[in-house]
Amino acid sequence: MQRVFVGRIGLAATILALSLAIAACGEAGTDSPGVGTTLPTVLASTNIWGDVVANVACDGLATVDVLTPPGADPHAFEPSLADRGRLEAAALVVANGLGLEERFEDTLESVESSGTPVFYIAEHIDTIEIADDGHSDHHGHAGGHTHDDGHAHEGDDPHVWFDPVRVSAALPLLAEHLVEDAGLDADAVNDCMTAYQRELAEVHHELEHLFEDIPVARRLLVTNHDALGYLADRYGFQVVGTVIPSTSSLAEPNAAELEELAKAIEADGIPAVFTEALHSKEVVDALATRVGNIQVVILYTDALGEPGSGAETYIDLLRINATRIRDALR
Repeated sequence: MQRVFVGRIGLAATILALSLAIAACGEAGTDSPGVGTTLPTVLASTNIWGDVVANVACDGLATVDVLTPPGADPHAFEPSLADRGRLEAAALVVANGLGLEERFEDTLESVESSGTPVFYIAEHIDTIEIADDGHSDHHGHAGGHTHDDGHAHEGDDPHVWFDPVRVSAALPLLAEHLVEDAGLDADAVNDCMTAYQRELAEVHHELEHLFEDIPVARRLLVTNHDALGYLADRYGFQVVGTVIPSTSSLAEPNAAELEELAKAIEADGIPAVFTEALHSKEVVDALATRVGNIQVVILYTDALGEPGSGAETYIDLLRINATRIRDALR
């Protein structure tokens, strides 16, 4: 009898221990981030904004994806039906706005009308207006724009990411949308954002230091298309002219205007023309041949570089472009 009694107690104790272990495992699984749960997806229109979003939603707070494929020009990209599905399934879409995504603006607006939140980050930044000659002039829309005004600012330069100070100032509103629309933890997002703002401040000061080596008289930029207006405005450059006289890379160069640009380059003694990794150098090379004794320097403008390029992140892109500009002009 005693032997049987002890066996029953041992069996009961074993069952109790197993029950407690299973309960403990269940509690651990509930508390562990990413276990048994699906992270919200935030879909960025370009890989530049994808990198910015990933830094504000750092440490795996969200799944950050990019709509425009690597090596694609956001001015020219057209989404497929599958891309439309990705947009509709996202918890939040982060787009540039101001006409950058000119081939899929209608898709973004349609997806937004269907209920997917779309945050147009450039429309909440102090922007630069495009002058009548196609070049960027500082316009100073203090307080930024909002998407609620129905895209009334199509005359503004969309390439806002070339000024890290402006981008940093827009991050609190991006963080707010990540919390409200994608459901991310507010404290965690705020910590990520604050750390990233420090990095952007550091790279801003690095760029200031790099450009100190360039005499004021040589701070003259000739570019493939009008993408460097914000860099010029922040760091004291002048955009003398562009091969394509537009902020859109889809515009066509004009032979008469190219000849005028060549004369301006000769008159000002400009030592370099800046073209872009995404686009053909053919027209820029012809311009350089026409002028003679001038460098053609490749920059990363509308997209991050491929692995190994040195421009794999937004901050890397700013650094490598600044270094190449400094080396070409000083």
